[in-house]
Order: sequence, then C-alpha cells, then structure tokens
Amino acid sequence: MTPILQIIVVAFALFAWSRAVLRFRNGQISMMEFSLWSLLWLGAGMVVIRPDWGAPLAAFLGIGRPIDVGIYASIVMLFYLIFKIYVKIETIERDITQLVRAQAIEHRKKK
Repeated sequence: MTPILQIIVVAFALFAWSRAVLRFRNGQISMMEFSLWSLLWLGAGMVVIRPDWGAPLAAFLGIGRPIDVGIYASIVMLFYLIFKIYVKIETIERDITQLVRAQAIEHRKKK
C-alpha cells in the first residue's frame, strides 16, 4: 500500500473514531458499542500501517490472504448493521402508528 493511501486511511480511521468518541460522550452509544467501534477503527488503522499483522489471523481462520479477512468481516458487519437499522425502523413505524392512533382517538373525542 502506498504511503499516501496509508495516511488517508489512517486519517479517516482517526476521524471515524473521533465521531464514536463524541457519540459516546453525548450518550448516543453505549460503552459496548463504543468499545466495538474503537476496536474496529484501531484494527483498521493497524492493518493499514502493518499489513503483515493480519497474516496470523488469516492463517488461523484458514483464509488465504489477510485482506480477505477484512472483506469477510466487513460484509458480516454490514449485514449486522442493516439488521439493526431494519429493527429500528420497524420500532419507529410501530411507535408512529400508535401515536397517530392515539391522536386520532383524542381528536375524535374532542369533536
């Protein structure tokens, strides 16, 4: 990996981690979520700086190339995040439906 690309990826990882810090301080994410995001961005930064660090993990998992470990992990994480978003949207839709029903009933009682 070229040094310029390494700098860009490490800078992005630091930026993304800073966003996680701010969300944790504001109480928008839990300690567990903050820890997971911190590990993710720390790991991404370390693998970019020292790509050979991923080789033992790839060998342990039986995956040929270390970069493939990151790709597989990214796909799994994306599916998990999509699932979380789906559940959150369903919850919001249910809450909105209940609120609209309650307001409609209240509005009907006033008439």
